[in-house]
Amino acid sequence: MKKKKVMSVVLAAIMTVGLLSGCGTSKESDSKEGEQVTLNYWTWFPSTDQIEETVKAFEKENPDIKINMTVMESKAFQEKVPLALSTEEDIDVIGVQPSAFAEEVQDYLANLDELMPEAAGEDWKELYSEKCLEQGNHLTSGDTKMLVLTNSGSMIGYYNAALLKELGCDVPKTIEEYKVAAEKLKEKYPDKYAGVFAGKDAWVMDEMMLTVLGQQGDYYNQWRYDGADVDSKEYKMAFEGFKKFFDEGIFTKDTLDLDYASATEEFTNGNALVYYMGSWESPLLSKQLREKNGIELEDVGAMALPIVEKDGTASVRSYIDSGIGIVDYSEKKEAAAKFVAYLTLGEGADIFGKQLTGTSAKKEFSVDESLFASDTAKQGWDTVVELINNGTADRNNVSGYSDIEGAEVQSYINGTKTVDEALKTCQKEWTSGKY
Repeated sequence: MKKKKVMSVVLAAIMTVGLLSGCGTSKESDSKEGEQVTLNYWTWFPSTDQIEETVKAFEKENPDIKINMTVMESKAFQEKVPLALSTEEDIDVIGVQPSAFAEEVQDYLANLDELMPEAAGEDWKELYSEKCLEQGNHLTSGDTKMLVLTNSGSMIGYYNAALLKELGCDVPKTIEEYKVAAEKLKEKYPDKYAGVFAGKDAWVMDEMMLTVLGQQGDYYNQWRYDGADVDSKEYKMAFEGFKKFFDEGIFTKDTLDLDYASATEEFTNGNALVYYMGSWESPLLSKQLREKNGIELEDVGAMALPIVEKDGTASVRSYIDSGIGIVDYSEKKEAAAKFVAYLTLGEGADIFGKQLTGTSAKKEFSVDESLFASDTAKQGWDTVVELINNGTADRNNVSGYSDIEGAEVQSYINGTKTVDEALKTCQKEWTSGKY
């Protein structure tokens, strides 16, 4: 899956390797009373900065357990972890990417149905999202071998609330309303964007088109799981629907020259009305987190991509964003289960949730409302949660193919291919056997 894997350079810097606390690499069994256990936790997300407060709270509550955390860049993590597990390197807890990676490492993961009852109570599944359990188990052959740290959805629109108010416009819900706002913006500020996104990045163009597809229902899932065609009337409507934003003058062609960092910068510098990206950019909603990252925007809200067709639904595709599992050969599984339970079902889920990197699988998850300085920001977060919880399709991307499909969307938008030519290329690629 693509994404924060390419996290915004403005909002989060992934550390290549970080140590939160503890040291030592020799294997040790679960502690006897009075002894201390060090859990080695390898992951690509979250960063040490993002999870530091949560880990410190866990260690305070469990003084006999220390967390030794190693964070890698996503691709390096995918390459190194399977090899490390195959040689039984001293790892107790790992981050689980909800992709082919989960399938690759599942045989090295402990069955959490055996460990969680003691760590979180016999009724732990009643506290946990059924949808997340189903999605996670689908990736690990039906067994519970990973739990969810965060869920995500895309593409969500983060809007400059002060600028929208200055234009005298409400949050646009349809493409027609969005066009009115774009025209008012162009009249008052000719150099500002009505909407920005990383149009130079093929996977982002694919995400935008698939968001339009999702407004019409779950056809993406029919394609992803049930063998439906890309070269179809449903995909054609999505390609053409996305292009309407350009045809109506809402999005401009120079958006196709923006990469992730530059699109983010245009919005955070006040040069765009709306910025489209996944829910992992929700820290933009918090004045506290904006100030921490040197962003001077007065107020930010969140919205769905405006609906293109009259019978469409405001929606995103949503899915597990990051998971966590326990290594089966670890001799410290009891302590590891306490840590996993704390992060996913306990107080740790609420503490980590303050980072606004996604929504929790904990049913009674509540975010710290002190993060929001305005009703617009709080309502924006509620919108993010609602969109993720009611996604019309899974954001279960096939990374390599997503780049190909996104490039065809780019070709159609810039006029070098017709929609039929682009769809035929996509269909040929998808059925080529590469995926």
